[in-house]
Amino acid sequence: MSTSRKFTSYVTIVGLICLTSLLVTVDRRIPNPQEKRCSFPVLTSTAQYRQYISSKQTTCENWAQLGGWLAAPKDGRKMMCLDERFDIQAGKCVVLSFGVNNEWSFEDDAEKLGCKVYAFDPTMGMDDHQRTPNIQFFKLGISDVEGEKKIGMNPVATDFNFHKAFPVDRYENIVRRLGLEGRVIDIVKMDIELSELDVLRDLLDDSPHFLRNINQLSIEIHHDYLLGDFGPNSTVRKFWPLYHRLRCHGFSIMNSKVNLYWQEVVWGRDTAGIPLTE
Repeated sequence: MSTSRKFTSYVTIVGLICLTSLLVTVDRRIPNPQEKRCSFPVLTSTAQYRQYISSKQTTCENWAQLGGWLAAPKDGRKMMCLDERFDIQAGKCVVLSFGVNNEWSFEDDAEKLGCKVYAFDPTMGMDDHQRTPNIQFFKLGISDVEGEKKIGMNPVATDFNFHKAFPVDRYENIVRRLGLEGRVIDIVKMDIELSELDVLRDLLDDSPHFLRNINQLSIEIHHDYLLGDFGPNSTVRKFWPLYHRLRCHGFSIMNSKVNLYWQEVVWGRDTAGIPLTE
């Protein structure tokens, strides 16, 4: 065999070896070292659930109460952390408020802090409008779909079976519609009568990159552990993995307070105050 043919054969063999190695590497799907593996314990009791959702994972030294004053219902009261790392600046902060129910004390107090407030609720019979210079209202709900879905307020606190469909959209679409994509959202408040289950699932499954722009999550959790439900369809079981997935995305519980049949929980993003990078 000539020298040139030997060299060609050698190059071919080396090429096949490299290609095979590449294919094996791809097939094994070697994980990206920057990806965090999310794992959490099996839920075995409501006591375990209660202990987790009621325990603070980080601290806040400077709390502000927004809403819930005087004649306002107790569930109108929401907490917002003003610690330096969250960099709440008048004229620059942005608040998204989902669920108003004609009780504006939270939004009014957020405006007093100097925040631009975008409020959403399709159940009030009220059209889109500019309520005040810094509070804009939308007749729209939030869920895990774009279109219509059964959501809303019920006269019985433990009745989560909604019977009327309202216009809704996904968090990702709403942020884009407002022109806030890539912008830090200082706090997202949700008081949406169990729709938080769908919204959290949608954020974690389909829009996790939008979580990195949220500094604080204030959510009224409508779980059923106080009712003693621990069956396969209980909200306790449905919320459990979502809490841990939030933790894996860098959100820590800062405050948790039981209020009748629901629980007010505030999560803070661990990397708040650190400039976002691509």
